[in-house]
Amino acid sequence: MTMFTRDGLIDLLRHNIVEVTFTKVNGDERVMKCTLQPTYIPNASTRNGELVIERAASSNNVSVWDINANGWRSFRVVNVKSVSIGS
Repeated sequence: MTMFTRDGLIDLLRHNIVEVTFTKVNGDERVMKCTLQPTYIPNASTRNGELVIERAASSNNVSVWDINANGWRSFRVVNVKSVSIGS
C-alpha cells in the first residue's frame, strides 16, 4: 500500500489540479478532482502567492477545493488510495 504524507499532498495540491481517490468515512470510494491553487478558489486569501487556509488544520485531514463541486471538501490522509496529477 502506498503511503502519502499530508505535507506531500498539500505541496502537490498547491501547484496542481490533483485527482485523489480515497475511501470515505462511510466506506464508499470517492474520486475527487481538487486543488489548493488560489486561481481556482473564489475569494481566496493569499500570502506570497500561497493560499492562506483559515480552516482548522488537522494532521489527519487535508482540506481542498473540489473543482467539480465548487466547494471545500476534506479527506483523511490514511484513506488515500491513489493520486494523479492533471486537469
